[in-house]
Parts: sequence; structure tokens; C-alpha cells
Amino acid sequence: MTPSLPFVVAVFACPAAELPTELWQITPERKGIFAGNPPRTKDRAVLLIPGLKIHPFKPTYATRPVIREYQQASSELVRSLAKDSDVFAFGYAQTVSLDAVAQSPGLRATVAQIKNAGYSDIVLIGHSAGGVIARIFAESHPESGVTKIITVASPHDGSEVAKLKIGYFKVQAAFVESLSPDARAQAARGKFDDKLQMACVVCKVKGIEADGLVCLPSQWPADCRKAGVPAVLVQTDHWHAMLAPASIRTICTLTSEKLTRWSQEEVEKGQKVLFRDGN
Repeated sequence: MTPSLPFVVAVFACPAAELPTELWQITPERKGIFAGNPPRTKDRAVLLIPGLKIHPFKPTYATRPVIREYQQASSELVRSLAKDSDVFAFGYAQTVSLDAVAQSPGLRATVAQIKNAGYSDIVLIGHSAGGVIARIFAESHPESGVTKIITVASPHDGSEVAKLKIGYFKVQAAFVESLSPDARAQAARGKFDDKLQMACVVCKVKGIEADGLVCLPSQWPADCRKAGVPAVLVQTDHWHAMLAPASIRTICTLTSEKLTRWSQEEVEKGQKVLFRDGN
């Protein structure tokens, strides 16, 4: 069943060569299409960016933007964020690499539209591959107005699962393959902007050094640790990272608080908590 969508801010009509993307304003919910900038009721805007969604039975769904459960107005995450933020959701076709999504005209137009509405803070929250997309975008476009990024269970250094050539149709191959460790190692990474606030939410399943899909060091990679990007550990699996109560509390706290970079001593303490070998 197709989910009931909230107010659609904009549908980016794309030529054949351009990636289909879509922006929804989730809160405040409005009726009809808003022709200009989205209506602003808070000083902070949050943009939720999803990760990979496999469509084993209807692969055509991968060719168009699809809103996720946690992006909808009825989700606990949106209700919690909406207390002090206007909440938006981004959707995109998953037919190209995540790097291409991060550099797509649709994402640039989405963030520009939010910026033009007059928000003083723009926070990108990305789950899984969405966190990598958010990071690439913010690092590549320092003029975009993005003030903070929060990555949740994100494979910054890739996931071994992406190396498997099963479980998905060819239409999604480029996106899945861009999540492999080799692909992430070869991808160019931008320079950390000291003014950009950032945090990594690291998800873990009891008994293993991963969330069931992404290993812990990939969720808080070496370059983030070197830059002093803080990390917060949440006990949940990859698929519930945006739904579990502990995750929601952590995400909302990180969204509302000012994030400062950790000292080397703080990073070392974090490594001892997160990683079995402390490195």
C-alpha cells in the first residue's frame, strides 16, 4: 500500500539524464502545493535523508523517490524533532551511486529552497547511506547554509555486505556497489570545515562489533576521529536506528545541542568504549 504522504513542498521535474528527487515538508503539515519557499514556523530546519532501500519484488520503486516510515508525520522521530524544528524529508531514485546523489541538482535545490525560507540552522540527518550523502554534500557545498550533520549507522568506510552480488536488481547495482569498502576508499573526501557541526550515531547489536550491517569503525571512521567528530553509541540494529526510542532520544539531543569537536583524549576514551581493541 502506498503511504499517505504529507504536504509536498516540491517535485523536481527532471530531464531523463537528471536524477528524480523529491522534497516533502512534514511539519508543519500543509494542504496543497506551496509554490514558493516552504512556510517557516521554527528557526531550525531538519532534513531527513534516507539510505538504501532494497525493492526485491518491485524494482521499479527504486527508480523514483519513496518516503520512509520514519520520515512521516506519524513517526515518533518526526514528532520529537518537531517540538523545536520544522521537519523535511528528502527522497531520491537509487539508480546511481551515492556520490552522484550527493552532487545531484535535486539535493542542491532542496537545501537551497530550505535556506531561502530563512532558517538560521539547517540540520541534515542521514540514516545509513543517507549520512554519507549528507556529509559529502555539506563538505562539497560550504555555502549551502547547512550548519550541522548527524550520521546514523552510516557506512563512511563502506560495508562488506555491499560486496555481495545478490539480493537486488541491476537497476540498484550502482548505488549498492558505491557502498562497498573499495568504493568508499576510492571516493574523494572533502575537507572538514571546523564551523560545520557533526556527530556520528554509532549503532551496535549485542555480541558483535556491528549493527548487523555496518561495522563500528565504518560508522565512526578514522578521519572523523582525527577531526574530533564526536560519536554516541546506541544499542540497536541497523534497521531500527531511526525507530528505536534510544536512537530517537540521541538524535533529538544532538539536533538541539551545540556540538563541539572532541579533544584527542576524548577521542581515545570514545575508542575504548566503541572498539574492542581501542583503536
